[in-house]
Amino acid sequence: MTTQWIAAIGVAIAIGCAASFYFLTFQRRRDEAAAGIVALSAISWRGFIGMVLQALRRRGYVQVVDLEDVSGDRDYMLEREGARWLLSCKHASTYVLGRNAVQALSSEVLLKSAAGGLLVTQGKIDAEARGAAGKQRIELLDGATLWPELRDLMPAGELDAIRAKTGAVARQRVLLGWLFALLGGVAVFLAMPDDAPAANAAAATPYADTAPAAPVRIEAPPHAPIETQRSDLSRALGTLPDVDRAIWATGSTLQIFVARVDDQASVDAICALVLRHPDLTSSRLQLTPPADSGQQTRFLQCRSF
Repeated sequence: MTTQWIAAIGVAIAIGCAASFYFLTFQRRRDEAAAGIVALSAISWRGFIGMVLQALRRRGYVQVVDLEDVSGDRDYMLEREGARWLLSCKHASTYVLGRNAVQALSSEVLLKSAAGGLLVTQGKIDAEARGAAGKQRIELLDGATLWPELRDLMPAGELDAIRAKTGAVARQRVLLGWLFALLGGVAVFLAMPDDAPAANAAAATPYADTAPAAPVRIEAPPHAPIETQRSDLSRALGTLPDVDRAIWATGSTLQIFVARVDDQASVDAICALVLRHPDLTSSRLQLTPPADSGQQTRFLQCRSF
């Protein structure tokens, strides 16, 4: 597999995995929160405030009756750890609460000698309101932070429908993400140069540029007396792996004790040494096998005249 393929596959997998992780986690949570806020807005005021009070009960808040203002149509007095907190709810996803809403709740908190207040809405709370709340004991819960508090309190069928819808959208986005990953991998593959021809050329270069080796020439030794040539040849033949020893039976017959008489490679090696001695090239060679081998003695000449 070339570098071109490896890079293309790596890019495709990286893009696909990143898209899957993003769409199945972060984006799906955002989609679920947005759908949940819309569902909360469709709930009646009584149902919505009931869910808010139930969520705050899990935090330790308990609703108390304010004897000075028993109507309690808009604000609710809560108690936690001996301190009183004033709850103000704005029931609509279209609300964008600003600094004035925080100041109004702060005034009510001071008027009723409460420890602090909670401002709750399915809508949004702007930056000015958050800055003002930070200077006072006012906790803000808008759509993004309110949904996690109320999600488990939604009717089961409604919550399942929201999750099924956001899950289907997430899967569609994942599929599109992998399609984009495939296109990205193809683009990388086409953009990168193909290194296969260069590799093949590089592999072929050593063979193309290498000049054929010159044949090895074995120079004949200086002319020596025939007895010296015979002695040298006997010693040289004794160094061959398949030759046990070589002795001159007569002046013209060289007896060579070999492992096998039919080994042509051994015969060629013997003749190569014989032909190096100009006065012995026509000598008669007697190839003698081991006594218990069952082979017949063989006679030959490396060169005849």
